[in-house]
Amino acid sequence: VAVPRQVAMYLCRHHTDAPLGAIGADLGGRDHSTVAHALGAIERRLREDAALREAVAALRARLRA
Repeated sequence: VAVPRQVAMYLCRHHTDAPLGAIGADLGGRDHSTVAHALGAIERRLREDAALREAVAALRARLRA
């Protein structure tokens, strides 16, 4: 469950102007520091995991469509 939520936080951060606190509140009442941690974790995983990179790229493309 953690990775999908982290991806959602990542997408919210990169596709909205919402502050970290608002993103966290909307995604299960998480604190802004949880969102900051999630962003770092997903960015690291995106560098290392080609399958995740492709999945996130596909989601980003759908959001732009």
